Amino acid sequence: DIYLGIKNKPVSNNNSYAVFLDEGMSYHSDYFIFNLKPPVSEEEYYPLLVQFLNKFEMETKLSVLFAIHPKTPNHIIEKFPNLLQGIKYQIGNTAELVRDSNVVLLHQSTSFSFAVLFNKPAVFLTSNKLRNSWIGPRIDNLAKIMNGKVINMNNDLNKPLDLHNLLKIDANKYKNYLDQYIKVPNSPDIPLWEIFTDFIKKNHSKSIIK
Repeated sequence: DIYLGIKNKPVSNNNSYAVFLDEGMSYHSDYFIFNLKPPVSEEEYYPLLVQFLNKFEMETKLSVLFAIHPKTPNHIIEKFPNLLQGIKYQIGNTAELVRDSNVVLLHQSTSFSFAVLFNKPAVFLTSNKLRNSWIGPRIDNLAKIMNGKVINMNNDLNKPLDLHNLLKIDANKYKNYLDQYIKVPNSPDIPLWEIFTDFIKKNHSKSIIK
Protein backbone atom coordinates (compact mmCIF):
# COMPACT_ATOMS: atom_id res chain seq x y z
CA ASP A 1 0.00 0.00 0.00
CA ILE A 2 2.88 2.38 0.76
CA TYR A 3 4.42 1.52 -2.60
CA LEU A 4 1.16 2.24 -4.45
CA GLY A 5 0.92 5.59 -2.70
CA ILE A 6 4.33 6.85 -3.80
CA LYS A 7 5.29 4.95 -6.96
CA ASN A 8 4.12 7.69 -9.34
CA LYS A 9 5.23 10.68 -7.29
CA PRO A 10 8.22 12.67 -8.54
CA VAL A 11 11.69 11.75 -7.29
CA SER A 12 12.56 13.90 -4.30
CA ASN A 13 16.33 13.62 -4.66
CA ASN A 14 18.17 13.81 -7.98
CA ASN A 15 21.54 12.91 -6.44
CA SER A 16 22.95 9.41 -6.76
CA TYR A 17 23.15 7.50 -3.48
CA ALA A 18 22.86 4.13 -1.77
CA VAL A 19 20.38 3.49 1.02
CA PHE A 20 21.13 1.26 4.00
CA LEU A 21 18.10 -0.43 5.56
CA ASP A 22 18.57 -0.34 9.32
CA GLU A 23 17.16 -3.29 11.28
CA GLY A 24 17.78 -2.17 14.84
CA MET A 25 20.36 -4.93 14.97
CA SER A 26 21.31 -4.44 18.61
CA TYR A 27 18.06 -3.07 20.07
CA HIS A 28 15.00 -4.16 18.04
CA SER A 29 11.85 -4.39 20.18
CA ASP A 30 11.04 -7.84 18.73
CA TYR A 31 14.02 -9.26 20.63
CA PHE A 32 12.25 -8.52 23.90
CA ILE A 33 8.87 -9.73 22.64
CA PHE A 34 10.21 -13.07 21.38
CA ASN A 35 12.91 -13.45 24.03
CA LEU A 36 15.74 -13.34 21.51
CA LYS A 37 19.29 -12.30 22.20
CA PRO A 38 20.44 -9.47 19.90
CA PRO A 39 22.71 -11.02 17.25
CA VAL A 40 25.38 -8.43 17.92
CA SER A 41 26.08 -5.72 20.47
CA GLU A 42 26.15 -2.02 19.73
CA GLU A 43 29.92 -1.93 20.31
CA GLU A 44 30.51 -4.86 17.97
CA TYR A 45 28.17 -3.69 15.23
CA TYR A 46 28.40 0.02 14.50
CA PRO A 47 32.18 0.58 14.20
CA LEU A 48 32.48 -2.18 11.58
CA LEU A 49 29.34 -1.03 9.75
CA VAL A 50 30.55 2.57 9.60
CA GLN A 51 33.95 1.42 8.41
CA PHE A 52 32.34 -0.50 5.57
CA LEU A 53 29.90 2.27 4.63
CA ASN A 54 32.78 4.74 4.46
CA LYS A 55 34.65 2.32 2.20
CA PHE A 56 31.54 1.96 0.04
CA GLU A 57 31.18 5.73 -0.32
CA MET A 58 34.83 6.22 -1.19
CA GLU A 59 35.08 3.44 -3.77
CA THR A 60 31.68 3.79 -5.47
CA LYS A 61 31.39 7.60 -5.23
CA LEU A 62 27.84 7.06 -3.96
CA SER A 63 26.89 8.67 -0.69
CA VAL A 64 25.07 6.45 1.82
CA LEU A 65 21.80 7.35 3.50
CA PHE A 66 21.03 5.36 6.63
CA ALA A 67 17.27 4.62 6.78
CA ILE A 68 16.58 4.29 10.51
CA HIS A 69 14.25 1.47 11.51
CA PRO A 70 10.80 2.97 12.22
CA LYS A 71 10.56 1.32 15.66
CA THR A 72 13.78 2.90 16.89
CA PRO A 73 13.25 4.57 20.29
CA ASN A 74 14.22 8.21 20.75
CA HIS A 75 17.07 7.45 23.15
CA ILE A 76 18.72 5.35 20.42
CA ILE A 77 18.15 7.97 17.72
CA GLU A 78 19.91 10.47 19.95
CA LYS A 79 22.99 8.21 19.79
CA PHE A 80 23.20 8.09 16.00
CA PRO A 81 25.45 11.15 15.55
CA ASN A 82 28.08 9.31 17.58
CA LEU A 83 27.29 5.80 16.33
CA LEU A 84 27.31 6.69 12.62
CA GLN A 85 30.24 9.09 12.68
CA GLY A 86 29.10 11.34 9.83
CA ILE A 87 26.94 8.88 7.87
CA LYS A 88 23.72 10.73 7.02
CA TYR A 89 20.50 9.27 8.40
CA GLN A 90 16.74 9.75 8.07
CA ILE A 91 13.65 8.18 9.60
CA GLY A 92 10.04 7.79 8.45
CA ASN A 93 10.63 7.66 4.69
CA THR A 94 12.28 4.32 3.97
CA ALA A 95 10.12 3.57 0.92
CA GLU A 96 10.93 6.93 -0.67
CA LEU A 97 14.63 6.50 0.06
CA VAL A 98 14.62 3.11 -1.67
CA ARG A 99 12.59 4.42 -4.62
CA ASP A 100 15.05 7.26 -5.27
CA SER A 101 18.25 5.29 -4.62
CA ASN A 102 20.71 3.61 -6.96
CA VAL A 103 21.37 0.57 -4.79
CA VAL A 104 20.09 -0.88 -1.51
CA LEU A 105 22.37 -2.16 1.26
CA LEU A 106 20.84 -4.45 3.87
CA HIS A 107 21.12 -7.55 6.01
CA GLN A 108 17.69 -9.25 5.78
CA SER A 109 15.21 -6.45 6.36
CA THR A 110 11.57 -6.97 5.37
CA SER A 111 11.87 -3.52 3.77
CA PHE A 112 13.72 -5.42 1.04
CA SER A 113 10.26 -5.68 -0.52
CA PHE A 114 10.60 -2.04 -1.54
CA ALA A 115 13.82 -2.87 -3.41
CA VAL A 116 11.94 -5.56 -5.33
CA LEU A 117 8.93 -3.35 -6.05
CA PHE A 118 11.12 -0.48 -7.27
CA ASN A 119 13.49 -2.87 -9.06
CA LYS A 120 16.60 -1.73 -7.18
CA PRO A 121 19.78 -3.81 -6.93
CA ALA A 122 20.51 -5.10 -3.43
CA VAL A 123 23.75 -5.93 -1.64
CA PHE A 124 23.52 -8.16 1.44
CA LEU A 125 25.89 -7.37 4.29
CA THR A 126 27.06 -9.81 6.94
CA SER A 127 30.00 -10.10 9.33
CA ASN A 128 31.75 -12.82 11.26
CA LYS A 129 29.69 -12.01 14.33
CA LEU A 130 26.39 -11.90 12.42
CA ARG A 131 27.19 -15.07 10.51
CA ASN A 132 27.71 -16.96 13.76
CA SER A 133 24.43 -15.71 15.23
CA TRP A 134 20.84 -16.80 14.59
CA ILE A 135 20.43 -14.06 11.99
CA GLY A 136 23.36 -15.23 9.85
CA PRO A 137 21.46 -18.00 7.97
CA ARG A 138 18.61 -15.56 7.31
CA ILE A 139 20.96 -13.16 5.55
CA ASP A 140 22.51 -15.95 3.49
CA ASN A 141 19.14 -17.50 2.60
CA LEU A 142 17.61 -14.21 1.42
CA ALA A 143 20.67 -13.47 -0.68
CA LYS A 144 20.51 -16.97 -2.16
CA ILE A 145 16.82 -16.59 -3.00
CA MET A 146 17.62 -13.37 -4.87
CA ASN A 147 20.93 -14.55 -6.35
CA GLY A 148 22.37 -11.48 -4.62
CA LYS A 149 25.86 -10.44 -3.70
CA VAL A 150 26.88 -11.08 -0.08
CA ILE A 151 29.69 -9.01 1.43
CA ASN A 152 31.30 -10.00 4.71
CA MET A 153 32.26 -6.70 6.28
CA ASN A 154 35.10 -8.37 8.18
CA ASN A 155 36.66 -10.53 5.50
CA ASP A 156 35.96 -8.31 2.48
CA LEU A 157 36.86 -4.96 4.01
CA ASN A 158 40.15 -4.75 2.12
CA LYS A 159 38.80 -6.13 -1.16
CA PRO A 160 37.89 -3.61 -3.89
CA LEU A 161 34.20 -3.17 -4.64
CA ASP A 162 33.02 -3.82 -8.18
CA LEU A 163 30.08 -1.43 -8.54
CA HIS A 164 29.13 -2.74 -11.97
CA ASN A 165 28.77 -6.24 -10.53
CA LEU A 166 26.91 -4.98 -7.44
CA LEU A 167 24.30 -3.23 -9.58
CA LYS A 168 23.23 -6.40 -11.38
CA ILE A 169 19.70 -7.72 -10.79
CA ASP A 170 18.43 -11.23 -11.45
CA ALA A 171 15.09 -10.26 -13.00
CA ASN A 172 13.64 -13.77 -12.71
CA LYS A 173 14.46 -13.94 -8.99
CA TYR A 174 12.90 -10.53 -8.40
CA LYS A 175 9.75 -11.55 -10.25
CA ASN A 176 9.53 -14.80 -8.28
CA TYR A 177 9.96 -12.95 -4.97
CA LEU A 178 7.24 -10.50 -5.96
CA ASP A 179 4.85 -13.31 -6.85
CA GLN A 180 5.66 -15.51 -3.84
CA TYR A 181 6.01 -13.02 -1.01
CA ILE A 182 4.54 -9.63 -1.93
CA LYS A 183 1.64 -9.76 -4.37
CA VAL A 184 -0.45 -12.53 -5.91
CA PRO A 185 0.09 -12.56 -9.70
CA ASN A 186 -2.59 -10.70 -11.67
CA SER A 187 -4.15 -9.22 -8.54
CA PRO A 188 -5.21 -5.56 -8.91
CA ASP A 189 -2.86 -2.68 -8.11
CA ILE A 190 -5.09 -1.18 -5.46
CA PRO A 191 -4.77 -0.91 -1.64
CA LEU A 192 -5.41 -4.02 0.42
CA TRP A 193 -8.49 -2.61 2.12
CA GLU A 194 -10.11 -1.82 -1.23
CA ILE A 195 -9.62 -5.45 -2.27
CA PHE A 196 -11.07 -6.61 1.05
CA THR A 197 -14.09 -4.28 1.02
CA ASP A 198 -14.83 -5.06 -2.64
CA PHE A 199 -14.82 -8.77 -1.79
CA ILE A 200 -17.19 -8.22 1.15
CA LYS A 201 -19.54 -6.13 -0.95
CA LYS A 202 -19.67 -8.67 -3.77
CA ASN A 203 -19.93 -11.81 -1.66
CA HIS A 204 -21.50 -10.96 1.68
CA SER A 205 -23.51 -7.76 1.29
CA LYS A 206 -26.88 -9.57 1.50
CA SER A 207 -25.93 -11.48 4.67
CA ILE A 208 -24.68 -8.25 6.28
CA ILE A 209 -27.99 -6.52 5.54
CA LYS A 210 -29.95 -9.43 7.06
